Amino acid sequence: MENFSWKKAILLCLAVGLLAAGLSVFLQVNIVNLRNFITANAGSAAAFEAPAKPARLIIPAIDVNAPVESVGLFWNGDGDMSIPSNFTDVAWYNGGPRPGMPGSAVIDGHLDGRNVKEAVFYNLGNLKPGDAVDVVDQNGRIWQFQVIRVTAYDYDASTTDIFSSNDSAARLNLITCAGDWLKGQGLYNKRLVVFTKLVTPTNST
Repeated sequence: MENFSWKKAILLCLAVGLLAAGLSVFLQVNIVNLRNFITANAGSAAAFEAPAKPARLIIPAIDVNAPVESVGLFWNGDGDMSIPSNFTDVAWYNGGPRPGMPGSAVIDGHLDGRNVKEAVFYNLGNLKPGDAVDVVDQNGRIWQFQVIRVTAYDYDASTTDIFSSNDSAARLNLITCAGDWLKGQGLYNKRLVVFTKLVTPTNST
């Protein structure tokens, strides 16, 4: 499998570095995996209700309650995932699975910005294993995830494990900047990733 790299990073420090060829990993969820997911999380196909598009991200431990923007690839055509349009929203990559579906959904958010000391994911690094991460979809259904681990990656590190998984589990990975600001390059030298796994969907808000 191709290794992903941060080297194709984009604007405003966020730069998740998704190569276009690698984005297809999101779409490789086959029928067997979906059936396994339904069995594990709902007991039967009849009971399973697929998630709608995400509307809000709620992380009580760090006081995040943010609207979720739906984004694709960055406009410049270099194959990178796009970023939120402001410092209070987060962005979900709409070419991948919706949070609550099998595979690794990805949501990114800014750490800070010009004249913005603390953006939506400023405290993302304070999360600990076991913390709750809730996604409210557009139908009002809540999909609750639990933090598994928090990992900082060097800017040049391989990031394959962030964007793919080898099982039928529903995962949500949250990404922001970390480390030191490299003024000459206009970016941070690390990326912080919070890995989470679906605990259970609930009926509504």
